[in-house]
Amino acid sequence: MKEREIRPLDLFARYQKLSLEEIRVFFSEKSCFVQINCPGCASAKNRPAFEKFGFRYVECNQCGSLFTSPRPSQQVLDAYYSNSASANYWAEVFFPAVMESRREKIFLPRVRQIQSLLEEKSIDPKVVMDVGAGYGIFLEEYKKQFPSAHVCAVEPGQKMARVCQGKGIETLLSTAEAANSWAGKANLVSCFEVVEHVFAPEEFVLALSRLLKTGGHLLISGLGVEGFDIQVLWDKSKSIYPPYHLNFLSVQGFEMLFNRLGFKDVQVETPGHLDVDIVANALEEDPSISIDRFFQLLLHRKGVELANFQEFLIENRLSSHCRIFAEKTEDNMTGGCAVGE
Repeated sequence: MKEREIRPLDLFARYQKLSLEEIRVFFSEKSCFVQINCPGCASAKNRPAFEKFGFRYVECNQCGSLFTSPRPSQQVLDAYYSNSASANYWAEVFFPAVMESRREKIFLPRVRQIQSLLEEKSIDPKVVMDVGAGYGIFLEEYKKQFPSAHVCAVEPGQKMARVCQGKGIETLLSTAEAANSWAGKANLVSCFEVVEHVFAPEEFVLALSRLLKTGGHLLISGLGVEGFDIQVLWDKSKSIYPPYHLNFLSVQGFEMLFNRLGFKDVQVETPGHLDVDIVANALEEDPSISIDRFFQLLLHRKGVELANFQEFLIENRLSSHCRIFAEKTEDNMTGGCAVGE
């Protein structure tokens, strides 16, 4: 898989342009920004990292997670997502244009990975719920692989919820936090590439937990700060893109978050395959980006050598694509939010 197969340059450039124009409209009033503690370990101690598009990123002194603080309040973010032209462009133009490519390159391999994970742990979930289900592609492919499973979707976007319903997927038009009518419904809750967007990751993960039966499993994925492409490109990374991406937890940060909330058997992996390709593309698009000489040498290698390096990143939990799998227990917390003082 290559970055531009799932994120075409021209479409993504248009999305970025729309987003930058909106920042001046929605986020110029900084009095609506609030300080938060680390979304991973909840520490109040951090150090400045950089500023991007008027958003201040800090690094946690304890677990190394990267996050925006201060950040727009929940109310401001809700208003933004409800009225954002760039969010609408992503849902109405960008994603439909790459839907089938993403089905082949992302969702089919994802289902196969999950199948291996479930078989390895001897888990056979009867009810599988995807939160932020989008157009329902993951659940479509999951149902093909596991025809006896009941699949259901939680999706806050009206159009995408209707698409899921049209595919025969039981669908709740809701955010995770408001999906109280489905509490305790699922044996497996999945949520892909959402946690980096949310105002309060702790509250979000708790909301996902409430949808699970005790003994059920939560599977989420998101962006991690220790990934090769993010560490090399840093503030020049297209993945670090406010106001959409606010949270980049470290492996330790994810572990501490899930353990603090009462999950057990927390497993954090980084099975990403795009880190090297993302860095190479960034340097091609912007030759002014400066990186370490060793990495310049590395990127001039070809084929199997680059593939071997990407495998090294995966094996050592150094890809920016993180996957967290954990079991809900009777001791899972029911509330709490790491908001700074």
